[in-house]
Amino acid sequence: MTLQPASGARDLNPQQVKKNHLIASKLSSLYQLWGYERISPPHIERIDTLMAAGGISNNEILKIVSDEPLGLRPEITASIVRAASTRFNEYERPLRFWSTGTSFKCNQSIDGGFDIEESFQSGVELIGTKAINAEIELLSLLIEALKVIEIDQRYKMTLLIGNTYLLELILSSFDSTGADQIKNILCDLDYIALRKLDIKEETRTFIKNIMNMRGTPTKVLTKLKEIYGSNSYIDNLEELFTIIEPFARDKGIEVQLDPTLGTKYRLYSGLTFSLVSSYSGAPIIIAKGGRYDDLVKKFSSTDHNCFGIGFSISIDKVRELVSSNKEFQVNNEKVLIAYKQSASLYKALKQQKEWHKKGVISVISHEPLRTNDSTKQLLKSNRCTKIEWID
Repeated sequence: MTLQPASGARDLNPQQVKKNHLIASKLSSLYQLWGYERISPPHIERIDTLMAAGGISNNEILKIVSDEPLGLRPEITASIVRAASTRFNEYERPLRFWSTGTSFKCNQSIDGGFDIEESFQSGVELIGTKAINAEIELLSLLIEALKVIEIDQRYKMTLLIGNTYLLELILSSFDSTGADQIKNILCDLDYIALRKLDIKEETRTFIKNIMNMRGTPTKVLTKLKEIYGSNSYIDNLEELFTIIEPFARDKGIEVQLDPTLGTKYRLYSGLTFSLVSSYSGAPIIIAKGGRYDDLVKKFSSTDHNCFGIGFSISIDKVRELVSSNKEFQVNNEKVLIAYKQSASLYKALKQQKEWHKKGVISVISHEPLRTNDSTKQLLKSNRCTKIEWID
């Protein structure tokens, strides 16, 4: 009898389990403060759901022997989008969901076999809103999560932000026959493959410059505009960084723009981001996410409100970085923070933090409100008990 766990799997000791539970509890309390409601999708799904409309390879899914094609979820987003498009299809948007659970990835090992990567994660999904304010909300929530779980200050935290459309803009500069190879080089920062690439030297220099084009958002966006001119994606990023950078800086988090930021799964269409921790060893990705409008559209039976964005935090990785185990309380009051002018969004985010300090759930309108009817509708759709006007 083999008494070892499956290849790649592991047992957690009681102390590790306790720390996981404490971290998950803190995050769940924070999500609820921001107006998110818990959802618990199944661990087992049909393979076509788990493949996320082609975003995840069939080979990365751990299969289950059954009469129909089933597997264990390699991530949770696809399952929640599936539920939002079916069971919760009639619910008013936006949907704010949070979940905590285990995912199972299937990785090929060095010897040609397969390892199971079991991961305990916590995250949120915001479905049904296109506004850039949704992206600002998710990134603000992620930044606030770091304060709640109290990662040790010796770890340097960096928030890397990219956009799949920026990458497509860059790739449009090259011949379509070699675009996929250049994309892999850019996303993997593969300087060796770049040296071997059969292209003109001036093209090689241009690609290398793009690979090195990451850092302070303002500087990177300026360089991109010099090459490609202004467009809506760059304009949206400028607006986003105007609000996100000050909040991140207050928490000691460095923000960088990476136009070639890649992801393992091809789920995202638009904003992507990774939260990276570094100290003395190799950088560790402790959280990642992005916008997945195309996935929602493929799962939905209509073209209405097919928008989604979310992130997941690896509790297993965070566990080794935390410095304390404090918990806090929440109550059942829920406040909608509204404003009439777009310029008041920053004030709204600051006021939201004041409510959170009191343990009160609060959410922010994603659009300026100017009529009583729209205000009443938003109160209803967000299930709030009261409204606070910023201006």
